[in-house]
Amino acid sequence: MRFIFLTAGLLASTTAFAQQCSSEQLADILAPATPGNDCVEVRCSATLPANSQISKRLLFTGPAASNLTFDCNGSTIAPAEAGSKDAVQIRSQQQQQQWQRPENLSLQRCRIEGSLRIMGMASNGEGAVLRTSSQQSGHTERAQAAAPSNIRLNQLTIIGQGRVPLYLAPGVTHVSLSNSRISGQSRSVALYLDAESAHNRFTGNTIDSQTSNRELIAIDGSANNQFSNNRFSSLNRGGIYLYRNCGEGGTIRHQAPSGNQISGNTFFYRKYRGDLPAVWLGSRNGNRNYCQADAGYGFGSSASDTDFADGNTVENNRIYRLSPQKMIRDHGRNNRISGNTTVY
Repeated sequence: MRFIFLTAGLLASTTAFAQQCSSEQLADILAPATPGNDCVEVRCSATLPANSQISKRLLFTGPAASNLTFDCNGSTIAPAEAGSKDAVQIRSQQQQQQWQRPENLSLQRCRIEGSLRIMGMASNGEGAVLRTSSQQSGHTERAQAAAPSNIRLNQLTIIGQGRVPLYLAPGVTHVSLSNSRISGQSRSVALYLDAESAHNRFTGNTIDSQTSNRELIAIDGSANNQFSNNRFSSLNRGGIYLYRNCGEGGTIRHQAPSGNQISGNTFFYRKYRGDLPAVWLGSRNGNRNYCQADAGYGFGSSASDTDFADGNTVENNRIYRLSPQKMIRDHGRNNRISGNTTVY
């Protein structure tokens, strides 16, 4: 049986300009969370009263969240369940096998105590619908058409409470994070770019989350992303790792972590000796016990467990105290590595 996945992303772009929140809608956003009312769907543009406290989880779902500008104006989003549920979700919705996604959404000047997740077919690389799609050719295009796109995140402070502070789920494209900080704690990584995502930009940010046992940033089968003029610290468990997570959950990963640009960034080390690199191109190459879980197909990670972290650029980065030769590890092909320097 062949599965057909139709997308209705165009529905989002036909929404001209979202209206400003009414007083009732704004009051709902600002009202304290209760056990039966702990989240709110945001379907209107707003500038919140300065330094407000929001205890509900904010959900931006489907075309109703397109063309919005949500300005927290210095407010804090701090749900009680921030350790187990995302404080903010920007997500597509499926109706009768059609995916409807939010587009052209701006979120700015927010302090988020918890996590922000942007998601389409699935919240991570193991969802059932995503897995079924991955078993046919054209999966990357389907995943990208189903996922949110053109999401602008500016002047955010995301303070992790255990969950990955910023997660771009499979297929998410054209997200920009600028002039922001990701800190706090994570049981995994600080920033995750999942399979089939692409064309995302991270500029002028500080990323220094304390991760429990993993690298700071995972670029997992994600392509053509740009990291420029950022400052990374808390790097003792690794910096930016590029790989393809072969087979996990039975999902075939189609896209390789290629065409990414890591340039003009600062990697800050104080006392660390550098056992794990600042940048690792091809950090896995099949070194996981679940790689065969997607076996049986002639494409993507089912055909090869190799990362194919090829054709990336790592240039003009500044590495405190430690040499680029030690801190940039290349296990791919045709990667451009140049102009990286040690600073003190």
